Amino acid sequence: MRPRGSVNRDHGEKQERILQAAAGCFARFGFHQSSMKEICAAADMSPGSVYRYFPAKEDIVAAMIEADRRRWEQRFGQIPLENGFIAGLRFLADIGLQELEGDGFLNLWIETCAEAARNAKVAATMRQSYEIFESQLAELVRESQRLGRVNPSLEPTATARIILAAFDGLLLRRCFDPQLDVRATVQSFLTFLEAALSPQAAPRPSRRTS
Repeated sequence: MRPRGSVNRDHGEKQERILQAAAGCFARFGFHQSSMKEICAAADMSPGSVYRYFPAKEDIVAAMIEADRRRWEQRFGQIPLENGFIAGLRFLADIGLQELEGDGFLNLWIETCAEAARNAKVAATMRQSYEIFESQLAELVRESQRLGRVNPSLEPTATARIILAAFDGLLLRRCFDPQLDVRATVQSFLTFLEAALSPQAAPRPSRRTS
């Protein structure tokens, strides 16, 4: 008799196997150059089994984005806010830098962005994922403002959007500039943010002269 819960566990393991195999194919050959046949071979699964989970490649990409969102959602929950907003960003940046140094990560990110630019379903999934990231980061800004550690005049959502855009731009630059010292650049950016977001950076009210 199959133990209760083993079906769901097996389902999740097979999905993860397919996603890992597809990620490897997309990173090496690109989205459109990777066939479902190659993905099946990389996952060591029959086409029927793979199609049962993912009817098309765009469904695989959407699932990858969703899985990545869940991972980052957990990481946001692990941020030690008592150490300050910049320390929290540094915590997230360190995780991101470790992933960036992983084999194929950058190629896979570019392929996903490129597909989102021409595929409405992938774009919707990616947009939703970014909106959640933005919301979580904005909440960190608000909490830090409440604690008196971030300039209270800053609008949290706009601040979060600018920070995310800066990190995305760094990833894009790294694609065509492999000599770029990403770690040093991130550290400089965090130092810049620390000064820009400081409560002391808030504009002082002007004095009226009679």
